[in-house]
Amino acid sequence: MADVFVGKKIGGYEIISEIGRGGMAAVFRAQQISMNRMVALKILPRQFLNDDTYLQRFHREVQIVSQLEHRNIVPVYDFGEQDDQPFIVMRYMAGGSADARLSHDGMPLEDILTIFDQVAPALDYAHSKQVLHRDLKPSNILLDESGGAYLTDFGIARILGEGGAGTITTQGVVGTPSYMSPEQAQGKPMDSRSDLYSLGVMLFELATGSRPFHAETPYGVAVAQVMEPPPPPRSINPGLSPAVENVILTAMSKNRDQRYPDAVSFVDALRKALAVVVDEDTQTNFPLLSLSESLDVTMPVQVTTPPPDVQPAPSQLFPIHVENSVSDYPLPPVYTPPPLTPAPAVYTGSSAQFPPVAPPRPRERLWMSAVIGAMIGCGLLVLLALIIVLIVNAITQTSGGGENAAPTAMSANTDAPLILANTNTPQASEATEASSLGERTATPLLIGGISPQGEIVYYAERDGNFDIYKFNLNTGEETRLTDDPAADVSPSVSPNGRWIVFASDRDGDFEIYAMDTDGNGVRPLTNNNVDDLMPTYSRGMQWVIFASDADGNGSYDLYRVIPDGNHTPERFFYSTQRLGEPRFAPDENAVYFTSGSPNDASTWELWRLDWDTQQAERLTRNSERDAAPAPMLNGTVVYETDGEGGGAIAILHEDGESEILYDSMGYDSAPAPSPDGLFILFTSDDSGRDEIYLMSSSGGDAQPITTFGGIGAVWIPPIQ
Repeated sequence: MADVFVGKKIGGYEIISEIGRGGMAAVFRAQQISMNRMVALKILPRQFLNDDTYLQRFHREVQIVSQLEHRNIVPVYDFGEQDDQPFIVMRYMAGGSADARLSHDGMPLEDILTIFDQVAPALDYAHSKQVLHRDLKPSNILLDESGGAYLTDFGIARILGEGGAGTITTQGVVGTPSYMSPEQAQGKPMDSRSDLYSLGVMLFELATGSRPFHAETPYGVAVAQVMEPPPPPRSINPGLSPAVENVILTAMSKNRDQRYPDAVSFVDALRKALAVVVDEDTQTNFPLLSLSESLDVTMPVQVTTPPPDVQPAPSQLFPIHVENSVSDYPLPPVYTPPPLTPAPAVYTGSSAQFPPVAPPRPRERLWMSAVIGAMIGCGLLVLLALIIVLIVNAITQTSGGGENAAPTAMSANTDAPLILANTNTPQASEATEASSLGERTATPLLIGGISPQGEIVYYAERDGNFDIYKFNLNTGEETRLTDDPAADVSPSVSPNGRWIVFASDRDGDFEIYAMDTDGNGVRPLTNNNVDDLMPTYSRGMQWVIFASDADGNGSYDLYRVIPDGNHTPERFFYSTQRLGEPRFAPDENAVYFTSGSPNDASTWELWRLDWDTQQAERLTRNSERDAAPAPMLNGTVVYETDGEGGGAIAILHEDGESEILYDSMGYDSAPAPSPDGLFILFTSDDSGRDEIYLMSSSGGDAQPITTFGGIGAVWIPPIQ
């Protein structure tokens, strides 16, 4: 087509040479004869002249760009037709595209920041006008001679909320698969955060020289956008810092709620990340307040192809209209790290938190002794029970019992949630029998007049062994998820409600495992000879973070691993102190954790780590043991501190003030707020044994949920 137009005149413009071509148009450098200036002339190929879809897009670009007046959006000078050949006249960009400047090793981060600093405000401006670009990629970022960067190609842009005649009808999903957001690839409703995902893919490519997903077909790439976590950028470009990698992966979160709220915030995070410099040769530490933490970039992640065993099936994707092919890009290189084989861990810390399988407290020993003693008189009790049953039956018959008897309390409200015995254990059967004798009656679960809904997961010691259990608050049914001779402890649930991670000593030391929320698909995420404990998912679910004693000295550090079972963990935050109980905030890109002496729990304090900049700040400063922070939606943090029975549940307000929410005569620990912020789960041994309790977020109306033991409960979010 270039030979056909070069040297011709169209609408007062003389075509000089072809600049490039895309999926729906060719762009030429042309001379505007009337003004003697160079312009860019976009022409729709003749084979598309009879295609209404392409004609609509061509006219659409003019309509949209004419409404967007921003210094970093390529302006349209003119639009017309000659011999039924439509054309668009735009400003000529002598610097070419960002794609043309991209080398195999990527682009210098300073140059990337210069480009993003300019296009981010332009993108936010377009979003403020309710315009989604829907096709952001390096070839659609044009540069002028002085380094100015501009957004272009709004041919498939969409105006939010527009319908009727203004909507372009296409078959399936339109866009470039390599840069599509998961929701775009599935044909789901989109908003401005979909463009931010594409901007994140661009940053990945510009920083590494490689696109994050590769497949033999464009459709395969689109499937990967939905199903696979992106590879760690540092596995492709080890020169990137963890802070920059975190910015990229946050922007590429599968869940749009976990991405940056706008493009300028995205670039601000990138700018802060670039300010975090790590000297790998001298291992320079970060001066993070009183901690001696620093980033550790000496343990790269091994890149393998993650199995899509727990992701949506490809059939959930809509048909895709492909604008560009991606099959000509090479696969990313594989970087094999050194084996992680430090010395075995030796626990020297406080038994309040480590190890998870703590020795029984004195009251537990008394309770166990009482049970053994009670068994001595078992024969007498059986005889007494038979006599009581005969008396009760006689009274029932006398008072008109039987089929016509009045309903009992158990049938008074069939719709209300019930606190039921654990029906899948022998003890549960005994409790059910006791209930039928009037010794135990199930009652509705009401906290502050509200019935909590949903499911929770926790671990409990039954038959002398710790396993993971799930409890349905609606029905009162408990389900056993693991049944292994090893100790399965410390469960945590992914933000999308699909997966559980936990710690287990199945190979002799504690490793991190993952499974579905129904208990299927158990798979190890770590495999070493040290204790890996207290796992939790990151907001975007790209990582599972946990505490590990890789040095074997009791001072646990914070590690992360991609949760597909095919990657090597890497340490991302360490200290001479003991670090533990990491938890991601639900509404900010930050990790809350505990730090203090491994041998003195009274030194433990709460800390907050900014995930993007790796900067940490201390939240509490006192002589009490502060541990197990659990951030809430309203900016407060519930946590465990000293109390009457050894532990209490406290809350840290945004102004830095703390107060006790609940303090029984027992040991109260491990708070976990509900996703809606209305309730708090916690563990207490006030009854003489660790049980799961539930109370309102204000600390009132605490009630036990379990009856046969439970520790460390967390909520299962609604499945997304």
